[in-house]
Amino acid sequence: MDQATHFISIFERSIKKKEVLSTYLNQFDPEKCSVGFIESISSEQFIMKHVTPEGMSDGYIVRKLEDVFRIDSNGEYEKRIKLLYTLQNQKHEDFTDKNTISGNTNLFKESLMIAKKKDLIVSVCIDETETQDDIIGFVKDVNSEEVTISRISFEGFSDGESTFYLEDINKLNCDTSDEKIIKLLYNHRKSNK
Repeated sequence: MDQATHFISIFERSIKKKEVLSTYLNQFDPEKCSVGFIESISSEQFIMKHVTPEGMSDGYIVRKLEDVFRIDSNGEYEKRIKLLYTLQNQKHEDFTDKNTISGNTNLFKESLMIAKKKDLIVSVCIDETETQDDIIGFVKDVNSEEVTISRISFEGFSDGESTFYLEDINKLNCDTSDEKIIKLLYNHRKSNK
């Protein structure tokens, strides 16, 4: 069994058991991990219902399976996060329609279409070195090859548009606390014009 297949089986088991996982994605920063519940898996990406270290619901993240190098489950940390999540009555709504997800589904595209439909802000990283700023804003258009984001600045102002290829996406966050804060600022600025 190759590594990707093994990780997919761990993700599938965690979905059935409703387990919290710690997923490590950057071997150059091995202390950093993403924690939460796996919602959906394809042959190339996964969607995680992200949870903060304090056990709070924190939107959704989409990552490439090929970037995963370690998964922790059932450890003290994961059990603590799940307990805090439960004690604080946190929940994530289902983000995707599981009936439409298959092995060849592009979960980046699927997530962008959902974000557009629900009017959610996304943060998209298209730079493998992560030295460029993420592209943050509302999804204006998404097709089989490209996406256009109506950018929103850190201060909540409209900031032009960015168009790029879906295949260049390295990671995507949707409706996490960072995006919610920017949307709050954006809505405030929009209502005070």
